Amino acid sequence: MNISALKGHDGADDLLNAEKAHLINCKKALEAQLRSVQQQLLVLDAARKRLFGVLQERSRVLDLLNHSLSSITNVNSAMSNMSSSGMRRSKSVQDGRYSRMNYSNLPDPLGPFTPEADQALADADDARARSAYLRRELREAIDRTDKLQKAAHKSVNDGLTQKLSETVTLKQHLGVSFGENRHGMHRAQRWYDATDKARSYTLGPVASSDLSTRERLDRPMVKVFQRHPGTQLPEAQEIIRGGDGLLQSLTATSRNIGLLRLTQLKLRNDIKSKSAAAGIDGSIIRMRRSKSNHRWTLGEAF
Repeated sequence: MNISALKGHDGADDLLNAEKAHLINCKKALEAQLRSVQQQLLVLDAARKRLFGVLQERSRVLDLLNHSLSSITNVNSAMSNMSSSGMRRSKSVQDGRYSRMNYSNLPDPLGPFTPEADQALADADDARARSAYLRRELREAIDRTDKLQKAAHKSVNDGLTQKLSETVTLKQHLGVSFGENRHGMHRAQRWYDATDKARSYTLGPVASSDLSTRERLDRPMVKVFQRHPGTQLPEAQEIIRGGDGLLQSLTATSRNIGLLRLTQLKLRNDIKSKSAAAGIDGSIIRMRRSKSNHRWTLGEAF
């Protein structure tokens, strides 16, 4: 049998469910950002492959070109000639040589700066710009989600702590009520015993042989006395009425004692339930604190 189906939901369950829904929403938002990052990675990979293809093509062309010794030794003269003719040099990382590339003109299919190379560089530049923007956006989303997660975690912990304190306070009040109820039950039991003893005294002896002669109402002197009007002895009727009143009091007291015992059982069950609830809430708080992120830096400490 499912135990959770037997117990109703309380405020702690509502707090945990609300935190779960909030974290699920944050997870969905980050998953959407992750899909954007994956798509951008594919775009960057395509741009890298295209640039690598262009680079391989340029490498094959350079392998076919004949570089003279003067282009390496007379670098300064070549640079001055290139600056006078409006040309700009770019230094290669591999061998330190200078190549003549005219960036001021448009791409030429027959020149070194082909439209394919221009398009590859433009696509790579756009991909890098988009990646930088996406990186900043993702950093902000991660920071925002982290702050929301910490705020939700703190709010739930504060709510659970408040609920735990209220449960302990209610348990203490129930303990006081339990003691007062037990005191009232013992007092009612003493009253019941005293009333029962008084009724036993009122009923008199069990056997008629235990009555003395002066206690008998059917002796000859009493019968002669009661022949005259107005001389009847009312003690018997008063004793009977007093016994009936004591019997009614015993019945009411017995019913009250039964109600007090039932109330005591309910209070005991409530105290056990509150003790179990306090234990569960305390274990949840300890587990959440032990599983939380305790990493901190000196900047946050001071």
